[in-house]
Amino acid sequence: MTQPLPDPRSSLSHFTAQEVQHYDGRIPSLVPGYAVLHHGGAALLGQWLPDGARVLAVGAGTGADLLALHQMARQVGKSWRYTAVEPMPEMLALARQKCLAAGVPQIDWHGGFLDSAPQAPHDAAVCHLVMHFIESLEGKRQLLEGIARRLKPGAPLLLSDLIAAQPDEREALIECVTALGLPAEKAQVMRSRLQQDFFPLTPEAFAALAGGCGFTPPSLFFRVPDFAGWALRRA
Repeated sequence: MTQPLPDPRSSLSHFTAQEVQHYDGRIPSLVPGYAVLHHGGAALLGQWLPDGARVLAVGAGTGADLLALHQMARQVGKSWRYTAVEPMPEMLALARQKCLAAGVPQIDWHGGFLDSAPQAPHDAAVCHLVMHFIESLEGKRQLLEGIARRLKPGAPLLLSDLIAAQPDEREALIECVTALGLPAEKAQVMRSRLQQDFFPLTPEAFAALAGGCGFTPPSLFFRVPDFAGWALRRA
């Protein structure tokens, strides 16, 4: 998650400490292909980044992106360094615990929002399932500009998010997660929350916003109903 905003429903207000403890078991049932999103993105960076690259993880959460990146770096014979930015203490503590157990090296942990994180240049950034928590367009702009300031020219950003899609796609998502095992009553709660609690952009609006924040046009690398992942580069 990113900079603190005046929107009362944005960012941390969506999570309680108790929900964090169940996050890892819950999120794969809500985002079809959740593991593929992380490992597919990591595989792209495995092709693009050299040994010794520094990667910024914005909204590091409970560490899924860091673990996927570490696994991929080892698989391709490289070692990367990481800056992990996460404002929720319970998520940060869980990510630390998991990364320590997995032997992920050289992580600079930043417990806070992106606007207070160091502005050292990075070779790449990942930002998964963060931006739809931010209500205002200006807040989304601040997120992207903050990432851009911390990337070297030409460095890639992998960003995934809930998108504003057609109604039939939302219904397809509900049917998909139900088929994958989410109980029907929880699927109905999910439908209600998606309608009320999140602030997605259309792919076209995201591309326009990203271009104004110093990024090249996004290229799609992940897509399931209602969710998309894009690869961009710092111009």
